[in-house]
Amino acid sequence: MFKYSKVALGLATCFALTGCLEVEDDGNKEISNQLNSQNELLQTQIDLLTEQQENAKAPAAIKGTVVSVSEGVSAADAQVSVFVDNAWTEAVTVAEDGSFNIANLPAQRSIVVKVSSASGAFLTRHFKTRTSGNVANGVQTDDLYNLEVSQGYTKEIKVLDSESNEAIKDLTIWADDVNELDRFWGTQNFEKMVKDTYATKAVYNEEKGVYVIQLAKDLPVDLYYNPDLNGDGNDNYIPESGNYSGRNGEIQLSEANLVDSIDVMYMTALNTHEFSIALTVLDEEGNAVEVKRVYANSNDRGEKYATYNEETKQYDLDANFFNSLSLVIPGHQKDDLVYSSANVEISYNTALSAYDVYNGNTHATVELSNNTLNLVVHLHSDEVSESSVSTIATVDAKNTVDNDVQLYLNVPVEVATANVQAVAINHVLESKDGSTTLKSVETNVEHDVALDLDNTRITITPKAEVTANYRYRVSIDEVTNTISGKTEQLGFNRQYSLPVNNAAFDINELTADNFNYTTNGKPIVAKNSAGVDDTWAWDNDGYIRFVLPKHLHLVEKFSFEIAKYTYNNVETVINAPETRTVIGDGWSNYSTEFLAKIARNENHNGNFMAGAAVESGYRAYTSNNIGLYLYDNKEGAKNTVTINYSYQLKDSKDVFTGTLELPVQ
Repeated sequence: MFKYSKVALGLATCFALTGCLEVEDDGNKEISNQLNSQNELLQTQIDLLTEQQENAKAPAAIKGTVVSVSEGVSAADAQVSVFVDNAWTEAVTVAEDGSFNIANLPAQRSIVVKVSSASGAFLTRHFKTRTSGNVANGVQTDDLYNLEVSQGYTKEIKVLDSESNEAIKDLTIWADDVNELDRFWGTQNFEKMVKDTYATKAVYNEEKGVYVIQLAKDLPVDLYYNPDLNGDGNDNYIPESGNYSGRNGEIQLSEANLVDSIDVMYMTALNTHEFSIALTVLDEEGNAVEVKRVYANSNDRGEKYATYNEETKQYDLDANFFNSLSLVIPGHQKDDLVYSSANVEISYNTALSAYDVYNGNTHATVELSNNTLNLVVHLHSDEVSESSVSTIATVDAKNTVDNDVQLYLNVPVEVATANVQAVAINHVLESKDGSTTLKSVETNVEHDVALDLDNTRITITPKAEVTANYRYRVSIDEVTNTISGKTEQLGFNRQYSLPVNNAAFDINELTADNFNYTTNGKPIVAKNSAGVDDTWAWDNDGYIRFVLPKHLHLVEKFSFEIAKYTYNNVETVINAPETRTVIGDGWSNYSTEFLAKIARNENHNGNFMAGAAVESGYRAYTSNNIGLYLYDNKEGAKNTVTINYSYQLKDSKDVFTGTLELPVQ
């Protein structure tokens, strides 16, 4: 269940040999406590690395079915092999139905699966994926489902220079035909190796003046090329249209649906522009001024910083760039004036054989004189004034016992304790006489207020651990700007979701619920708050949602796929499960509400949701439509959902995967 490395093995061995630091209590309790804490940390690392080492030995397997998508082409002679740990396994022949099973693979490994035809009936195809499994669960077989293959054909493309009409011979062109399966994740080095080694490459035919590449007839793919011919980090050729997509230094030569129609592709050579720049900087009155600095962006082979020429009162710079160049003058203060920044954009105008120069809203076409581009820029200035207080950044309540909130300000301040408020907001259910209401209870929190970083940071820390059901609010009214001496309204007021001290994310807390007020076919709450039996609740096949584990703030990424489900003892396997992302890169796809555990015949009002079998409180649940309506799981009538999950915790590179069969509640 852990990604393991040789470095980690070395650390584990080192810890095992040296042991922890010996602690002798010589009366210095603080040092003794620090060493004990260090020993506990070392032991935790040893335990973790030991678990990683054991999981690295876990056995895994893959299975799947090779399917031909080309009419009249059989996949019966398909052979499958696996590239793992820098070597290929012995190829296995598929069964009559195209199925295969390869065992004795290491767990938690990025692998390449190769499908080839002994007779050449179809093109060889590569798939990248990853084995799962861990020691605790024994052998785990990953189902790759259908691996599609296709008959091949030969495609020829002529690539010409748009100006000279001569053939461009030195391009590296390839098909984006290494298929990435849903569960794949790997290092950048592994992905680069797979692309460089196994993506189908084009070969230049000198006699015909064309690039020749073998492509799948019925599995169209995009074509890419490397625009940097000499490896200097700069593009040498781009598509003539100028309308193209790129990724990681690669440019798309053709989209999949256009490959058949493209026989000739025209490229524009990116030549460098090399000359000298003499920049005059004027203030608003037209006087030449010396500024803080002038530097160049995108000056690919030229100088970064301009040099001030005392004689000419200009800034000199050697320009040598490909596409465009910008000169930047940072904002600065001089005497009693503050000068705003300036940005001069320079690009080549082919029609006029001159250079377009943009400075803010002004535009001019400038020609070279003795291979020098003479430019001028006016700076805007304001008188120095005092800044008002504003918040630059805030740090939310942390996942510590402190739960402190930090404000970073633009100027130093003084703040009175009376102007800082901290409130814990608790949400409770009040049930009486058959009616339930969700109410907010606010409690003042005793806190300390600290100023540091030259009085530009305010830290508000509760004096004791704050326990709240949902929210924590901090507000600051007036502060004193110590530069101006004025009292100003900061107007800070923000609420935070309060983390739990020593929280841990547990995937086994995930449940499947049809929100039908019953569990195991019986009412979750037998009577309402008036003592009346709940006869309204009945086991209907409700819409399934997943109630997510607590402490999602600890999770960096979280996704799952529904592999199968059982409806009243009838099992349905989903052959091509859809990956559903709960938490992605900086975004999430779930809802959070107060889930109230009450009887169906209870009258209620307020912003909460009822019907789930979990205890009352704020919980997150999936908001994406999974399209399943199931009854409760109960004796004699099995109703379950089986999912494959994958998650990664924050500040960790380990990705945890596994399978859960969830009874419907």
